[in-house]
Amino acid sequence: MLLLLLPLYSRALPSCESETEANCLGDDADMSPEGINACLTAVSEKSADCTTYLAMMDACGPVELSDGGVCHAAKMDGEAVPCLVQRVKPEELSEACAAALPKSELKGLAKFWADGKRQLNINEIADLNKDDKDTYNRWQKRKKGKKTDKDKERDYAVKAAKKERAEQLIKEAVKAAKPASSEAALEAAQAAEKTLLAEDMTGTLKPLTKPQLHGLATEAYKTYRKEKAEL
Repeated sequence: MLLLLLPLYSRALPSCESETEANCLGDDADMSPEGINACLTAVSEKSADCTTYLAMMDACGPVELSDGGVCHAAKMDGEAVPCLVQRVKPEELSEACAAALPKSELKGLAKFWADGKRQLNINEIADLNKDDKDTYNRWQKRKKGKKTDKDKERDYAVKAAKKERAEQLIKEAVKAAKPASSEAALEAAQAAEKTLLAEDMTGTLKPLTKPQLHGLATEAYKTYRKEKAEL
């Protein structure tokens, strides 16, 4: 059982231990939890771990750490952070508390596929462990095989969603550029599309046609001029 738990507890948990020792202990210090919390809040330069810890206590305090909360008993035993981060599933926490938890660093295949499944280069494949390589190879075989109707529907939905998102980003980029003319708006749209295509690692985002891009630029330019006139 101990061996099974080791990976779970190997990741450092956020705390304000060093800040507490350096600023909030002493003969005249208020050693109550409220006093230490007030002292830590007043510290101007805090580590990222301490900032995360305080944010967790603030976000999880009203529900998870309060009387009757899922981690209230653990808090009384000084185990609030392990309870929130390691013992309770994020989906069982309130939205505010779950959002305040430290973000786990993605590794291996999860890291490379964070923005969608894609072909890996030889260096990325070399970084995969055995299980990730098996998963990647199985995906490769399915990708090369004949697609089912469900696969085609899923691919179409992904491409449609990406295109819609790209169009929205292009229009926002045009307005943010504050173009002085329709020609400048088109240049901003072209630059935005070029950036989006370069950042798309999955290859599912395709270039827009010239009429489509021109239409987006014109629409965004008109919206920008209207909003500017209303100011």
